[in-house]
Order: sequence, then C-alpha cells, then structure tokens
Amino acid sequence: MIRLAWRTLSGRRAGWAAGFVALVLALVMTTACAVLLESSTRAASPTERYAGTDVVVGGQPFVPRAQALLTALNALPSAERAVPELSFPTTAVDASGDPVDAPWDGPSLGHSWESAALGSFALRQGRAPADDAEVVLDGTLAGRLGVGAGDSVRLAGPDGPRTYRVCGVADPPRPLDRQYAVFHTPRQAERLAGSAQPVRAIGVLAKPGTDPAALRRQVEQRVTALYGEAGAPVVVASGAGRADAEFWNVPSPASVLSSLVGTFGALSLFVAGFVVSGTLSLAVAGRLTEIGLLRAVAATKGQVRRMIAVEALLVTAAAALVGVPGGIGVALLLHRVLVDGEVLPPSFDLSVGPVAPWLTVVLAAVVAQFASFAAARRASRVRPVEVLRESAAPEPRTGWRRVLLGVCVLAGAGVCLGAVASGRLDGGGGTAESMVLVLILGVALLAPLICRAAGAVLLAPAQSLLPGEGALAARNLRRQNARLASVVTPLVLAVSLTGTLLCVPLVTADGAQRAERQRVLADHVVTSAGPGIAPGFAERADRLPGVVAASGQLSLDGELSRADTDADADADADDSEALIGAGLVAMRADAVPELLDLGVRAGSVARLGAGSVALGDSAARNLDVAVGDRVRVDWDDGTRDTFRVAAVYSRDQGFADALLPIAPAARHAADPLLDTVLVRVAAGADRDSVGRGLEALAAEFPGARVGGGDAQNPGSASGSTEAAGLFVLLLLIMINAFTAIAVVNTLGMATASRRREFALLRLAGAQPSQVLRMLAWEAVLTCVVALSLATLVCAAVLMPLSTALTGSAVPALAAGPLTALAVGTPVVAVLTVVLVGRTAMRRASGAPGGLAGAVS
Repeated sequence: MIRLAWRTLSGRRAGWAAGFVALVLALVMTTACAVLLESSTRAASPTERYAGTDVVVGGQPFVPRAQALLTALNALPSAERAVPELSFPTTAVDASGDPVDAPWDGPSLGHSWESAALGSFALRQGRAPADDAEVVLDGTLAGRLGVGAGDSVRLAGPDGPRTYRVCGVADPPRPLDRQYAVFHTPRQAERLAGSAQPVRAIGVLAKPGTDPAALRRQVEQRVTALYGEAGAPVVVASGAGRADAEFWNVPSPASVLSSLVGTFGALSLFVAGFVVSGTLSLAVAGRLTEIGLLRAVAATKGQVRRMIAVEALLVTAAAALVGVPGGIGVALLLHRVLVDGEVLPPSFDLSVGPVAPWLTVVLAAVVAQFASFAAARRASRVRPVEVLRESAAPEPRTGWRRVLLGVCVLAGAGVCLGAVASGRLDGGGGTAESMVLVLILGVALLAPLICRAAGAVLLAPAQSLLPGEGALAARNLRRQNARLASVVTPLVLAVSLTGTLLCVPLVTADGAQRAERQRVLADHVVTSAGPGIAPGFAERADRLPGVVAASGQLSLDGELSRADTDADADADADDSEALIGAGLVAMRADAVPELLDLGVRAGSVARLGAGSVALGDSAARNLDVAVGDRVRVDWDDGTRDTFRVAAVYSRDQGFADALLPIAPAARHAADPLLDTVLVRVAAGADRDSVGRGLEALAAEFPGARVGGGDAQNPGSASGSTEAAGLFVLLLLIMINAFTAIAVVNTLGMATASRRREFALLRLAGAQPSQVLRMLAWEAVLTCVVALSLATLVCAAVLMPLSTALTGSAVPALAAGPLTALAVGTPVVAVLTVVLVGRTAMRRASGAPGGLAGAVS
C-alpha cells in the first residue's frame, strides 16, 4: 500500500502540491504558536525585591497582626532576623513633568530603608537616608531619570508630589527588571503608607547553615499558630515561590503571553484545519476518474481509503520538513517584535524544545487524515461506474448528517446571539469571538447548500445583467457548487474573523462611552496618565470657587456576601450563603447624588453613609438582597465590614458591583491612589473658569489630565492590554496572509485542472482573451458571494452585541481595514485565475495534437 501510494503520489505531484502548501502554512502557524506557548510555560519570573530572603510571608495585600507575627518569627531558632516591608505606590517624575511608569507593567513602590535587606540592596553611591526629605533610588530608576547622589527628584506618592534629595543609589545583586524602588526613612515610610496595617510582607533571613526547608516549616507553624488552621490572606513562600509572593497582583510577562498565545494558537488551529481540509478535499475530488478505475479493477473501498491516507501522511511528513523550521523562524521573529515593542522583557528567552514541533506535526497529521478520509469516503463507497460518471459531470450532494449538524450549529449560535441582544448573556469576555467561530463552522458544514442558494439569489439575476463572459462565468459557478464552496469557505473565515476581531473592541468602547455619558453628571473628569491621582487632588478641587461637589473614585477588590440578619449570630454561620467576588468603587457619600446618575430603581443614594452601601442590579440579584438588608464585605486585607443596603442601581455595567463611602473603605485599599476625580460646577458658575482652576491644580499633580464629563482614562491601558492589541494585530496579519496564500493555492489548483474545459472552449471558437475574462468574472463573482456571506456572519455577531451595549443595531466599524480587505480580495483572486488560466491554455495548445489532443 505504501509503494502504491508513493507511485500514485509521484505521478500526481500537481494534485497534491496544493495540499503540501496548505500543510506547510498550517505547520508554520501552529509551530510558531506552540514554541511561544512552550517558552511561556518554561519561563520563570525571577525574584527581585525578595531575593535576599530565605522565606517570605506575603500579604495580599497586607499582613494582618503583623507585629505579633514579626515577634513570633524573630523568636525562631533558625532565623537570624525577620524584616517587615512597608510598601506604598510612588511614581518618579521626569524633567518634563511626566510620570515615569515602571517597566513591563510592574509596580513603582516606596519602601522603608530597613526593608532593603530583603533584596540585598547595596549602596553604590552615597549613604542611607537620615532625614525624611532624603531618599535612596534603585540603580535602574536613577539611570532612567539621569540622577545620582546629591541631585533632587520629584516623587508623586499618596500625599501628592514632593521634592526629595537623592542621598544614595542602591542596587541588588540582580538589577530590577519589572519594578522601580524608592527607599525612605522608616518614619517617613510609615507615614506615607497611611494604613492601619502598613506591612505588606515579612522576610525571614536564615542563620548560616540553616536548611531553608526546615526554616519554612517553622514559619508555617508560627503562621498557623497565630492565624489558626483556616489561615489568613498571607502566603508562605521560598525559592521560586518568592516571586509569586512579590508580584501577587501583577501578571508576569510569561502568564500574559501564555494566555494570549493560547487564544492565538486555538484560532490558528481552527483556520488551518478549515483550509487544509478544504484543500485536500479538493485535491482528492479531482481524482474521481483514477479512483473509479481502481475500483473497476477490483480495488476495495478500504484499499482506496488506505492509499489516500498514506498519501496524505507522506505529504504531511514532507510538509513538516519545511513547515516546522519555518514556524520556529516565525516564533523567533515574533519574539523579537514583542521584545522591541516592550511587551516582553529582554530577559524573556525563547525556548525551542522537542514538545512543540512534535505536537504540531501530530496535529497536522491528524487534520490531514481527517480531511483525506472525508474526501475519499464518498468516492470509495459508490460503484465504479457511478464514480466514472460523476468524474465527468459531478453532481454536488450533501449528506443529511452534515446538513443536520450544520443546522444545529447555526441554531445554537442563533439562540446565544439572541440572548446577547436581550442582555441575558454577556457579549464580552470572548463571547462574540466564540460566536463567530461557531457561525463559521455552521457555514462550512452547509457551504454547498449555501452556495447553491447564493447562486440562485445573487448569480442567477446577474446572468442577464452581465456581458457574455460574465453570464458564462455565473452559469459555471451555479453548476459547480463544490468548487465554489471550496474557495468561498476560507474567504468567509478570514473576512468574518477579521471583521469581528476589529469591530468588537470598537463596539465595546462605544457601549462603555454611552454608559459613561448616561452615568456621569460631572462637568469635569480628571483622569490619570500614570498609576493614579493622589487623594489630596480631590480635596483641593472641592475647595475651588464654583465647584458644588468633587470626589475621587477609588477602586477596591473584595467579596460580597449576604450578612446574617441576626446581630448575635455567629459570624461564620452564613459561610454557605451566596458569595461573589466584587469590583468595588468608593466615593465621598454626600457628593454621589451630584456626580452620578446610577439609574436607582430602589432606595436612594442620598442615604449613602458611613454604614451603608449601594448595590448594582447584578450583585443584588446574585445575593438576593433588597434595600434595608445587610451585606458583608470581606476585604483583601483579611478584615470584614457589614453595611446596610441603601440603594440598588441599574447602571452597573462597566462601573462597579457596589458603591461605598470612601471614608471606611480607603483604609482597606491596597493602592490609595484615585482612578478619577469627578467635579460638578455649581449652577450659574463659569465652567471654563473652574476648568482653568483644575488645570492649574493638575500642574501640581503629575499625570493628572482634565477633560469633559465624557473623558476617558488615558492611563487605563496597561502593558497586558498593549500586548493583547499587538497580538490581535499579528494574529490578523498571519490569518489573512495564510488565507490569501491558501485561496491562491486553491484557485490555482482548481483553474489548472480545467485545461480540458479551456481546450473545448477554444475549439468552439472562444478567443484566449474571452476565456480569461470569463475566469476573471468567476473570481469576482466568487468574491462577491464570499464577502456577502462574511457580511452576514459579522452582522449576526455585531448587531446583537451593539444592541445590548449601545441600544443601536448599527455597530461601529473599522471602515478602513475592512474596505482594504474587500477591495484586495477580488484583486488577488483575479490575478491568480488569470495567470494560472493563461498558463493552462498554453499547455493545452502545446500538448501533442494541439487543442484536440488536450480534449481527448
């Protein structure tokens, strides 16, 4: 069987060339994704600020009862000493007045100088801080600012911007790659931390000769003894786990890359599977005459299927020799692009192991086997005479199982999209992108039937309107549904996927802006181009002439649950009740009615006070609470508070699950900096005058930006968001390039196989230019069908999403890229069929016996 497959493959190299090219492209895409994914799983996040410790007790964000734990850890026989770390956000300001963001989306933190021992920081310039107006900078930050010992530096911290004198520059053994560090005197650090629980971590340094594992067990015993078996929001870490404790709330570049590459790889497999299946199916379908002859000379069904399966396996092996090295090269290129784009740090190494290449080869072989089996199944089952007849005049037929599956897939997608439009299903979180894949799958399953219907709706009316070559082209396409479907399917895949990925972010942003305009009553919104705005800005803005209300918005994390109505009940009696992780926003309670219109449907935000909370609709439904009930907030620092529900509001989309007064909430915040500051101008006051006052105030707070009531936060785009945007761009480029080559490949193969047809047309009196014009019309009409179907798929996804988010069924569109795609698709198709058609006619003319010999 292998010998027969090899001989057949050698004799029909042109037939399998398209499948070879498709498999090479698929292997390039999947290998590149697999190599990046394997690299992300192998990449380790190095410990930086805790590198000098043996064991770390990390708070998330704070260490409760830190003084008691510190005393217990210092008493350990294996511990040389335990060092507390006080951390708080602080941002350096460069000479132009702009905040200096930490690299790779990491933190920029201020610390007490005594915690420098946790990272084994050593002074290379100057001395330790002795005065509250002095600081020590890490070497990376000092180099970024171009300052040294004796210079001055502006730091924007929780108390606002201040000028400090640089008394020293310190470096750990390994330079900081993912953060900036500033060291103050212990007294100044405790004041700036400004929290009832300022300790973020405690590092334990072992005595010489101590086994780190034994020390960790001792630390865990002391933690359990202090907090009980249930534990507390602290982690005990050693070795590589210290990095997780250090960056507990910051995603590592490896984790961001792995999540993006996972999506990237899944889409690549989806696209590659469709293109490879279509190409191999078309290659096998062109061999019906050969298969009929084999069946006529007593070849069994199984022998035919095994022969084609072995052929596909041999082609896959040959493609792997080219595709796998090409994929590794693409992975190297993508790695360089991501490093140059500052999405990945230079220390992130690309690991090329044996797992990724072998995995992609196996996946490609499986796809090729499925495609070849599906293509050979029908031809091997029918009688030889029928195969020979259909090879001369193919009759498109679609099995009932395929039709039933396609209808079920489209029906399921329709139900989900209806739920999105009605608001019963969230269209975000990848739902829209998933729905477009489901719709594409349904279209691919029903492609022959859909193309037949498209021929009746689009091509039949066009026959009477087009010139002679165009009418002949439309008639050809209507009679060759299988050939039309093989080209239309990858085009629909590429165009609809591109349109969805480009337009969903625009629709989402449009919906967020609409919700913001409905919710915000403020005349001015002050946003941050850095990590946040110091609370002092809101306090000073409230005192400006003409301002009736001003308040900052502070984001917090916590868990909401329904509190026991019995005040004397045990605090843990309701642990089994509903518990949801919540996004919380804190504001000045008396300013909320002036600044926000939350669409209150029960209660009143005017009753918001120190012991009350306003809940969003979703949170109230999940907790089954109403106005007057009590809810409990479990803060990330391990404490809990109970509030009474004062109001339930409907405009919670993109805002918060709960709105709390800022006074009791601020002491639990891991980051005390404000996200935004809302300012309302008094009736009759000059709005422009207030705006100028805010501008003058913003000049004193680096990163603050004053805008109108619909201003968006320019600092909200994180490094992970930039990485996602870059990956989407790379994904679309690769998918469209892959699909373009595959479509050219398929069109070329389908056109080259029509040499006999071209010879017949020439014998009937057609000129070469007329045949070429017919081919051009076929390419254009094929693209019209494909673009029409892709438009329907995109509309089926985007219109429900736009209706749910914006109230309008007309979605925001990326007009420029989509127009380029719509124009470029027919241009590429026409050039392909014209060039291949010209070559095929020349070969037919040059065959022995001329055109008559080609026909025979």
